[in-house]
Amino acid sequence: MKTSINSLSLLFVFLLGVACFGITACSDKESGGGQPQITGVKILSSDTTNYSYDQLYTKAGPGTMLALMGNNLGGALHVFINDQEVTFNSTMNTDHSLIVTVPTEEKGFKLSAFDSSVKDEIRVETGGGTATYAFKITAPGPQVQRLQGVYPREAGDVVRLYGLNLVDIEKMYITDATALHLDTTKWETVPGNHTDITDFKTEVMDHHLNPSNNSYETTSVVAAVVPAGAPESGSLVVECAGGTSYVAFYKRPGKPVITSISSDMPEISEDLVITGSEFVQVESITYGDVTLKSDEFTVSAEENMITIPFSKKPSNGSGTTLTVTTPGGTVSVDRFYDYSTILTSFDGDATDNGWGPNCSFANSGTDDGFYAYFDIPVEYQQWWGTMIYFRKDWNGNSFAFSPNIPATATADEVYLAVEVFNDGSDYNNGTFTGYIRYMIQPIGDQENIYDNFAWDDYNAGTFINDQPVLGDYEGNAPVGRWYRHVLPLSKFACYQGKSFAEIVTVGLNQFRLQSINQGTPSGKINVKFDNVRVIYLPSK
Repeated sequence: MKTSINSLSLLFVFLLGVACFGITACSDKESGGGQPQITGVKILSSDTTNYSYDQLYTKAGPGTMLALMGNNLGGALHVFINDQEVTFNSTMNTDHSLIVTVPTEEKGFKLSAFDSSVKDEIRVETGGGTATYAFKITAPGPQVQRLQGVYPREAGDVVRLYGLNLVDIEKMYITDATALHLDTTKWETVPGNHTDITDFKTEVMDHHLNPSNNSYETTSVVAAVVPAGAPESGSLVVECAGGTSYVAFYKRPGKPVITSISSDMPEISEDLVITGSEFVQVESITYGDVTLKSDEFTVSAEENMITIPFSKKPSNGSGTTLTVTTPGGTVSVDRFYDYSTILTSFDGDATDNGWGPNCSFANSGTDDGFYAYFDIPVEYQQWWGTMIYFRKDWNGNSFAFSPNIPATATADEVYLAVEVFNDGSDYNNGTFTGYIRYMIQPIGDQENIYDNFAWDDYNAGTFINDQPVLGDYEGNAPVGRWYRHVLPLSKFACYQGKSFAEIVTVGLNQFRLQSINQGTPSGKINVKFDNVRVIYLPSK
């Protein structure tokens, strides 16, 4: 097991060692005699994975504590790094060592990567003279985020690397070791057969302060020429002074990967967003009996996102698989536009209980038919608001659940889902205390079971929500567009701790979505709802 120790502890150990080494020269600190000499630099850091106290180094990043080792360093007068004077603690200065912390860029320190006038050097001035030592203060570690270029990739073709901190590049090459192998294997030097890239140039080097973390970073674009003899597949590696980064490389496109879709049942005019990787030269997207060609969707420049302005519903029974096809292959997701998940689409497939104040209904004018909506110019404090309140039928039957949901799925993986269009409501504005309350009633005469996002005893007028009102799967609540709102069935007491097979046995006789405002601030509510359903979303 690796033991972690902090920098102060390392400093204590270091000073103790220096004291033992210099016990015969008690007045070294004040001697200032003889020509000073720097023989090496140690790094005092708790990062024992990357730095060893027993080794000497020739480079380090800003903010690092350094121990300058040498002779005749006592009584140092000035210390310069990159031609910039830095402060040091004279009480820790001995004839054989000097402790100094490299300033950060945020404090005005200049790096040679961005200022050619500074020298990669440490300089110590004492009464006995000046000592210099070649030492590089590096930019932050590189991050290759994506590689872009046309396929197929042959010798002489140009590919572009997009990322952060692709500066002070020392070497670039293609290895036949895959990115997955590099991700999952411990290595000190990059394995595999290397083919050097000798022709590359920086096209973008935007060095700026990132306000989100108050640290400097460099948005980078580097153009590289594919060398002769490059492998068919592997990794393109960039070795910079600040570290090594890599990205998957293919001469032919890799097989596409889908990591998520924004909705399983998007509304007409909703943007369906597919995220993943290797969305290279996408040829088509199919679902059910619908096929979309390249002019009907947009692929992001990073080739990791496809946006479809959804306008074509598949026919019921035509299939529930969505497939993306590229020259590199196909990838599919199941349970897309599964009509068997629907409780109601407000098109005569369920029964309105008719309780007041009831929601309104409007015809969308599209294949989506009718939708329900709350249109409340001003909602004041109240405990009984506008509602969507439906049952399967007056015979007490349960709504049918989709047979495509695994019986072993947990209540945390099965969701009440509904497409939502929030047209500027005052939800989530930090003032309006309104929210949506949910009810599910199982089969039989069981008591109505409510979910209210942890509003213990209503907590009237507070904001104790565990996610935004009408939040999506990622905890966001977009405004001014259709999106999917979800709520896990584990929120409902009648389903907590149950498998989907047990949920089916419990059944679902009625459900309600009701507007509530238990605080005194008033607010506007204008929200459309459609396609209320029960879906399966595997755990993240």
